[in-house]
Amino acid sequence: MTQVIAHSLDDNHSHSQIVRRVPRYAQVLELGCGDGSMSRLLRERCEAHIIGIDHNPDIVWQAQRYCDYVFTEDLDDPHSLDALEGEKFDVITLVDVLEHLQHPEALLQRLKPLLLDEGQILISIPNIAHSSVRLELLNGRFDYETAGILDATHLKFFTAESVQALLEDADFVVNDIDYTWHDLPDEVITRYLKAAGLEPTPAALAKFHEPDAIAYQFIISSSPLASETARMAERSSQAQHLKPIDASWQTWGRMHSELALAHAELERVYSTRSWQMLRRGATAWRSIQSRFTLE
Repeated sequence: MTQVIAHSLDDNHSHSQIVRRVPRYAQVLELGCGDGSMSRLLRERCEAHIIGIDHNPDIVWQAQRYCDYVFTEDLDDPHSLDALEGEKFDVITLVDVLEHLQHPEALLQRLKPLLLDEGQILISIPNIAHSSVRLELLNGRFDYETAGILDATHLKFFTAESVQALLEDADFVVNDIDYTWHDLPDEVITRYLKAAGLEPTPAALAKFHEPDAIAYQFIISSSPLASETARMAERSSQAQHLKPIDASWQTWGRMHSELALAHAELERVYSTRSWQMLRRGATAWRSIQSRFTLE
């Protein structure tokens, strides 16, 4: 692939993370283009040639300002991509799309013939295992919202493992996984834990700051497998590739937990009578030393 150009966007945004993975002058199929918000970035920063598809006819026309062509299609329809027969793309983007479909695996299968040999799909997808959802479940709630992870229009929910399984079942290999994040403050987590009748210990709080709990959206680059032989080789390679990610998450979580426990132990020591007496003695000794020095 050609060079990926640098961007000055906020890295903690799905559009930023998608756009910086797109090669300059790429042929892009943008599924779920909406009003063209990301289309504009792709055009301005990557000089991409874009075909946009969205299910909403009321807003898709706005994307015409940045796309070469736009279509209105229901991506669950098996014939939704028929008009693109013979077209080939460097990149196909699915930004917050798969969770809205009844059959996301079927769409993934239909994308493979549309990719060039070194082509990739770029996905952003909400993390149902985010700490906000976990805390709501601890309090017996799973309430849909107008936007966000529990958007009322979401038909499917994914964790890091289940979205990788979805891609694997569709004969795609994961090239890399990143995420946008939203880390809840301890006071919010504490309030939810206490409401659920749970003790907000340092170890408990640390669990809600681990990478798979603060990940808000997963950002995934994935490519199709060419054959059964390639499938076996790539899955083995993928397992090795993802181990460092899993290991880093586990290491991060373990270090965070150990730091929290150490902090709690220090707080316990500081509150003991012996420590208080030692501090008063040290203060008195410094006062005596100061007087002798002055004399």
